Parts: sequence; structure tokens; C-alpha cells
Amino acid sequence: MLNKKQITNIKTSLDIDSTGLPLVFQALGDPGRFNIFRMLIDKHDVCVTDVANVFGITVSAASQQLRILERLSLVLKVRMGQMVCYELNKENSVVKKLIQFLRSN
Repeated sequence: MLNKKQITNIKTSLDIDSTGLPLVFQALGDPGRFNIFRMLIDKHDVCVTDVANVFGITVSAASQQLRILERLSLVLKVRMGQMVCYELNKENSVVKKLIQFLRSN
């Protein structure tokens, strides 16, 4: 049985609110967003219209899905004139680990 000090240490190490991992898993739990994320692993600077065409969805729907990934700092928005493109945020440690995991499987 755990003592009070062990319980406190476990609670501190499981400070889920500060990591944001549940939100990342929730976002990538959606098959559409997960597939967009996977596509961005191999393709760089993918525009919203390209995402819409690849997945057979509207530009508005693609933009909405990418916006969710952007809010979680998984992707970065890149403006190219009037076009809006996205790339993975490879500075994000979670993104680095996800890329490594997905490439190994």
C-alpha cells in the first residue's frame, strides 16, 4: 500500500493538466485529423485546398480540422500569398515523439 509521500509524488508526476497530452490524444483520436497529421509527416507546406482534395472534404472542413491541430501546437500555419498552408511543428516534443513512433510502425 502506498504511503502519503508516495501518493503525493505520483500525483505530482501525473500532472496531466500541464502536459496537454489528453487534448492531443483527443484531437488525433479523430480519424480525419490523424490522417492529416500522418500526411504532414511526409509532405511539407500542404495547403488547405490540398488537404480538402486529398480527403474529399470541403475547404472549410479541412481548415477547421487544421485549426484544431494548430491550437494544440501540432502544426504551424504558413502563409504563401493568399494560400494558407500547414506543416508539422517539429519543435514540439510531442510531435517529435509521434513522428518517431509513427515512422517505426
